[in-house]
Amino acid sequence: MVDYNLDVKKVKEVRGAYQIAAKDSFMVFVRGLTIPSASGPALFDKVMASFQRECFADLALSLHAVKDGTMPPKRRFWIERTKKSSKDCDVSACLIWLMAFSERPLLGQVCAANSEQARIIEDRATAFLHYNPWLNDYVEILQRTIRSKKLPREIRTQIEATGSAGAAQGPTPDILILNELVHVERWTVMEAHMNNADGVPQGMAIVATNAGIRGSKAEVWRKNAFANKSRWTVHVWNKLAPWISIDDMEDAKRRDPIGAEFSRLWRGRWISGVGDAVDQDSIDRAFCLDGPLSGPESGWRYLGGLDLGVSHDHAGVALLGVNEKEQRIKVARIAAWEPSVPNDKGVLEVDCEAVEAECEHLSKLFRMEYFGYDPAAGGSFMAQRLRKKNVPMREMTFSSPTNQSAMATSFVKAMKDGRLECYEDDEGRLRRDFGKFSIEHKPPSKYKLIATSDEFGHADVGVALVIPLPRAIEMLGGVSGLQMTDSVAFDMDEELSDEELDELPDALRDIYDLEVEVEEGKRYDKRDYI
Repeated sequence: MVDYNLDVKKVKEVRGAYQIAAKDSFMVFVRGLTIPSASGPALFDKVMASFQRECFADLALSLHAVKDGTMPPKRRFWIERTKKSSKDCDVSACLIWLMAFSERPLLGQVCAANSEQARIIEDRATAFLHYNPWLNDYVEILQRTIRSKKLPREIRTQIEATGSAGAAQGPTPDILILNELVHVERWTVMEAHMNNADGVPQGMAIVATNAGIRGSKAEVWRKNAFANKSRWTVHVWNKLAPWISIDDMEDAKRRDPIGAEFSRLWRGRWISGVGDAVDQDSIDRAFCLDGPLSGPESGWRYLGGLDLGVSHDHAGVALLGVNEKEQRIKVARIAAWEPSVPNDKGVLEVDCEAVEAECEHLSKLFRMEYFGYDPAAGGSFMAQRLRKKNVPMREMTFSSPTNQSAMATSFVKAMKDGRLECYEDDEGRLRRDFGKFSIEHKPPSKYKLIATSDEFGHADVGVALVIPLPRAIEMLGGVSGLQMTDSVAFDMDEELSDEELDELPDALRDIYDLEVEVEEGKRYDKRDYI
């Protein structure tokens, strides 16, 4: 006969021993926690993945040092994981242990990318207290603060969003968590937090994030962490978490037909962007050159593009080389300008004089035969001056549906056919711009490249590149739509024949989707099909 009273007594003894040991050992603490697993409440040690165990082991010695007020052996951690890989949960466990069992005054700070992320950290900590009620004797959570019940004013962690009032202010933290770096918009707040942490030699800082956008400020921080292994301890998990089901993954794929966000969140890939103009593999394949050209090469002809913004924007110039014999197009040079010159109201504008000087320099150095620009934003005035200096400036009006379709289809064709070769600039500017591009479709067959503006501008270098791209494709014998200087290619009153449609390249047919449903008795202007 089983003595259930004896079993209960043993369970209480084990629990009591665990709670005593957990105070002095972070690894004992975290392994013995009850967590809400995929199959219900479970002992953490039973369901903990190997990547979590390795990360906790690395963190443990430094957490003990912070708790005791001694120098941590590792002071900077970069933790990068795929979606639903327990990043927020694991960080919360570290904070609760410090708040519960520290014997000295201790300040923690969590700076989340936004209010939603801040709530997630708080929710994960609240869940730990629910599933481990004994911790409620040591810790409480009130108004985005995790604090000790023993010394609530002296041992606490503040959870903030980058947009919250007073963010990055106050005393320097003993432990700093920068959460979801890839969603940060106010980088000055994150930089201020890290500067505060640098003022605490016996403190530690943890960056916890998913993969993000290449060329972003977050990637700059990531590269710094990877390049300074003596200062940073890096843990990257770029696979599906073992508790994620295949069915859930299939649903996630279906929700993202473009695939960029799925790749970033669930496969841990740093992507060029979430625009849907071209796929990530095509972008990756295009960046195959070592760097910019110092001068013209034999057998190549050169075309340029200028996207000029004055205020509230940036400016970009791109130079393309075209080799008709080799059927190649490559980026020879790119340049970009941020607003830097104050006007009479103190508003910063682009240094147009510097832009103009660079356009003249490139034209003379590479003996350019075409330099496209949009006449808006002061482009016409600059073009007029440059023409007097023998720079071959040509209008490429962005508001023209014909030009919009020509640029959009030329970009897709060049990328899908693998004809456009690019180099990675130091800031990842061109790759980042490509990732912003999406295609706006206006039936029956008008297309336009759309690029979202952000702190880096409105894809100015990328837009500068697509301005001469229709001409470059045409030089290789391709079809990219009518140019402003071209004669009419066919009778506007005659529809394209099946044979002519069949001759269109696959990439162009994909985006044109020429098999439109035309209503009975209705005829479209053939310019709609350019």
